[in-house]
Amino acid sequence: MTSKLENFSVNYFLTRALFLGIGFSVIIGLSKQDSFLSFSVGTIIGLFFIFFINKIQKYKGEKSLNDVLKEMKGLGIFLRIVFLLYALALLCEGLTFIQLFASSFFLIRTPIWFISLPLALLLIRIAKNGPTTTFRVATCLFPISVLLTLLSLCALCGYANLENIKPLFVTPLPDFFKSVFYYTSLSVSPSILMLITNKSKSTWSYLFGSFTLIAKMFLIIAIVGPLLATIYRFPEYIILKEIKILDFIEKIENIVALSWIFDVFVYLSMSSLMAKELIPKKGKHLLHAFLVLLCFFISFSIIGKFYTNELVIYYAFPIFTCIVFLITIPILYFYLLRNRKKSSN
Repeated sequence: MTSKLENFSVNYFLTRALFLGIGFSVIIGLSKQDSFLSFSVGTIIGLFFIFFINKIQKYKGEKSLNDVLKEMKGLGIFLRIVFLLYALALLCEGLTFIQLFASSFFLIRTPIWFISLPLALLLIRIAKNGPTTTFRVATCLFPISVLLTLLSLCALCGYANLENIKPLFVTPLPDFFKSVFYYTSLSVSPSILMLITNKSKSTWSYLFGSFTLIAKMFLIIAIVGPLLATIYRFPEYIILKEIKILDFIEKIENIVALSWIFDVFVYLSMSSLMAKELIPKKGKHLLHAFLVLLCFFISFSIIGKFYTNELVIYYAFPIFTCIVFLITIPILYFYLLRNRKKSSN
């Protein structure tokens, strides 16, 4: 049984996880200086979908996701396959972009397979202990992440130029709505992973995580400008290079960037745990290890090796996550609601 603080911490990381390498750059490319407005509108819309996840958690009660899917029989088998494919897709995406991020700024001459191999092995090791380890680690990382995030936001405020934000409301409506859709999909869909827990509520953690994303997007546009921001693949990291504290403490971007590493780590751990939850009990540990290593192999040999494959994920992933959400969450919600009404009668 996970605590409220553990659930809050994990969902905070999940809300932010898909914006490293995808969310910021894709949305800036669509809505330029209006991007922080699309983040704000997307947050409001996202609360509607978070409501359904919270209701599912309430109706599910003490049952695990695996137990609910078994009760659903044929429909449960379909949802199990969709959830499993979703978890594996998240693993491939997370491993790919952590490789790309590390090889772009830190380990330029290191083979990309070597960068994510320790992480893949760590995911296998953590999953052996079940969700408890991941949730406790997330709780320990949460105050560090918040401190680093607030430090970066405060330090960067002095470099913001409001002229870079002007003029507002210049984005064509189709592009603005598309950017709102991308934000909502990328910020809400990882909360599906919270279904492996019991009685968790994601509203306040989603709002807090979204606040940090909105503030970061505002600073990206205000510091480097919308045109330059569209060029950078990781604009959220580039602006950290501007940080100077007391005019002599500088080049701390690698330390501050740990908050993004924490996001991806927790997100990968939860994806790994969901995959393990959904596979058969017989030989579960070996099958789980095989699936994680398979995702690791796909991430560096198929996706990360070819830039065209990265671009496919770059633009298609928000659509994929939205489709999974719209297929699975309404089915679960109405099934559990119907059972709840039957039991009350």
